Order: sequence, then structure tokens, then C-alpha cells
Amino acid sequence: MNETLKRKLEMLPESPGVYLMKNSEGEIIYVGKAIVLKNRVSQYFGEKKNRSPKESAMIRNVADLELRLTSTETEALILECKLIKQFRPRYNILLKDDKAYPFVKLTLNEKFPRVMICRRRKNSKEIEGERYFGAFTDSGAIRENLNLLRKIFPIRTCKNFQSRPCLEYHLNRCSAPCVGKISESDYRTIIDGAILFLEGKTQSLEENLRRKMLEASDRLNFELAAKIRDQISALQKISEQKQIHRREKSDQFEIQTHGAVEELGKYLQIQTPYRMECFDISHNQGSETVASMVVFEDGLPRKSDYRRFKIQTTEGSPDDFRSMREVIARRYSQIEEFPNLIVIDGGIGQLNSALEILRGLDLKIPTIGLAKRLELVYVEGSSEPIELPRRSQALYLLQRIRDEAHRFAITYHRLLRGKRNLRSILDSIEGIGKVRRSALRKHFATIDQIRKATLEELSKIDGMNRKAAESVFNFFHNDQA
Repeated sequence: MNETLKRKLEMLPESPGVYLMKNSEGEIIYVGKAIVLKNRVSQYFGEKKNRSPKESAMIRNVADLELRLTSTETEALILECKLIKQFRPRYNILLKDDKAYPFVKLTLNEKFPRVMICRRRKNSKEIEGERYFGAFTDSGAIRENLNLLRKIFPIRTCKNFQSRPCLEYHLNRCSAPCVGKISESDYRTIIDGAILFLEGKTQSLEENLRRKMLEASDRLNFELAAKIRDQISALQKISEQKQIHRREKSDQFEIQTHGAVEELGKYLQIQTPYRMECFDISHNQGSETVASMVVFEDGLPRKSDYRRFKIQTTEGSPDDFRSMREVIARRYSQIEEFPNLIVIDGGIGQLNSALEILRGLDLKIPTIGLAKRLELVYVEGSSEPIELPRRSQALYLLQRIRDEAHRFAITYHRLLRGKRNLRSILDSIEGIGKVRRSALRKHFATIDQIRKATLEELSKIDGMNRKAAESVFNFFHNDQA
């Protein structure tokens, strides 16, 4: 287990959310959800008997971990489903070979649609008129949410109509269309609401319900208007409970982050670093060297203040120290409001490079370096680093801002590299001059987008005609062939 993964496992939060396991190449290989992330994720890396070969293989391939916190288990369930669909991690596919994840199905092809949980999604020829939601990895959680759905929207679940109302009707969990207790149009109103609920569109749902309630009242159908009113009340109650939970969690998180900032100030023996600016350098063997600056205020990211720099003094010759001197000079030679703490991603060498510029500008801003390998903190005037407690919130705060700076730098570097590759390829297309290359780069962000464009789409770009569009289209199609 590498140091990065070990560090993250030591700092797992006790809150619901989703965890994304990644291999050494940064590929997401598994997505899971948990009521308590600390407990669930830790289980993977502890001693466990009877672990399946597939799970053992997955754990051996985990090199990094990403967490996404949610307010409730339900939100974690929905987010997990969304991420599995988006990334299709290989071990989510492999580990489900021996089971089928559940879907929620609405039989919209029936006069009075039913709602149910099913384990198999039919193919396109079979599912005409049916609507599926999922798949979900936790059958217990989805059953709980389905029970909640039917308290607000009394939808039938029975396969065949009965001659008299069943128990579900008396429990207000079914509107009894089997014995004519509700019209087809009113039942469809309920179904429309249920679809919005399952899609998570609660605001649109409440607006639709209010409109339907007024329409029912105008038709003097006060019984239906009263039922819709009760649905709105139930929906608002659920939303209020979620908002209270979110506020409590947000307040708790803000208290924790503020505490981390104060703790860091005490360890470094400086005033509380309310505003922190962190720098990172990124390059590929000296090519297209870039720097990033991210900002945290009171322990939280302030993304509107993020900055990125294209380094000009080291092109073609990798030199992290010289790059750091350039970015520090560019940042602090022209501003008037300064941070309480500067964090440099690197050890004593990178720190001294930054301090050389800062002291040359006669700036006394506290500045530290955070070395990756052992997470040691280097400070001015000492060759001996500070080792913050492994489980301290202060260290976790430094790691967060350092990792954010690294992410921001890598993202910018990839963007520039992509643009360079795009320019290089467009230069190779016969008949496409400077003006048309510029128009293509402006319209398409990536090579893949140009490759997928149709002849008609290429022809409509400013400065392009049919012949030029054919040159571009044929270039990529011949390349693929």
C-alpha cells in the first residue's frame, strides 16, 4: 500500500457518501457507497477471511481513493448508480456476475401503470412502454425509497385487478384503480409525479402538483385537490428534513475546517492562516511547463481566485526551481493584498526558490514547503522539517490544498498538450491554411470532436467550404481506415 492511500485511509470521515477506487494509472476501477465511509472503506483493507478472488484482485490494484460526501444514504445510493453508469468500472461489472442489481420499473404501457423492483432490464424490443430507473447496488435501500415513494404517490403494485380494494388501499399506499376509485387521467397525474420523484426533480414536482391541485379545485374536484395537497405536504416534509440535515452537516464541516486552520497556525507558530495560497509546477520532460495557484479561505476552496501560469523561462529544459521563482515573481510583484500563508508543493529546494523571490520583494509572508513522500513540512531558516501528527486536521488541510493545486496544474497541462496535438494534426491536412485551422480550433476543443464531425457540420464552420470540409473529413476517415 502506497503512502498516499495509507494517508487517506487514516482520515476517512464518519459520514455517508461514495468512494471511488483507482488504479496506479488513475482509472476508476470500483465505485461503492456507504452510510459511514470510515467503517465501510476500512473493511476492504483489513484482514478478511473468505474474500473472493475477484475482490482480492481488486484490492491489490487499488492505488488511490476519491471520496464524494453526501447528506444522506439515499443521496449516496443515487450518486453511486450515476457514477457506475458514467464510468462503468471494471470491478463493478465483474463483481456483479453472480447477481443482478435491482431496477425500479414503471409499466407505462398499462392503462394503470404499476411500480415494482425487478432484477433484469429487458432488451429494447421488450421494453416499449416501460420505464426503468437504476440499476441500484443496494436492494434494501431501494426498497426503503420505494416505500417512501408510495406514501406520496399511491401506485398499484398488484399484477391482476381485484374485485375489491386490498389492504394497500386501506393503508393509503394504492389508489385502487381496480374498483374505479380513481380515473385514468388522475392516476396518470400520480404517475407523472412519481417519475419526477425518481428522477430527483423535486422542485419541478412540487410546482406541477400545485398546478394540478388548482386545476382540480377549479373543476370542483375537491377530493382530488385534497389528495394532491397532502402529497405536497409530504414532499415538503421530506425536503425540510433533508435541508435540516444538510445545514447541520454544513455547520459541522465549517466548524471542523475553521478548527483545522487554527490548529495549523499553532503548529507553525504563526497567526491563523485565514487565506492560504498554494503553488504547484507541472511539465512533461520540460515541455509546456505550467504552474497553478489555488486559494483556500478559512479551510475551504475559493475557486474564483484560482490562477494558472504558462511558464516562459524554462521551455524545453525542465527546472522546477527556476519555474517556481518565475511564478512567485509574477504573482507577488503586482498585487497589494497578500495571503496569511504560502504553501509550496515540494521540499527544501522548491521552498528556498520561492523565498529567494519573496525576500527580494521585501515580503515577509510565512511560507512553507510540503514534501510529498513523507508529508514533512519545511519552514524558513531550518533544514529540519516539521512532522505534523498523522491524524491532525492541520496536516489534512495541507494535503487537501496541495492535492488541489496538483489537480489544477495537471488539468491545465493536459489542456495545453491537447491544443498542441490539435495544432500539429491540423498542420498536416492539405488545403487547410492558418485561417481555417484557427476556425477549426475555435469550434472544436479536441481532435476526437473533429474526427466525429459530419461533412455537413464541417462545411458550416466559418471560413470552410465544401472542398475544405472534404479534405478534413477524408483526412480523419483515411487515418482510421
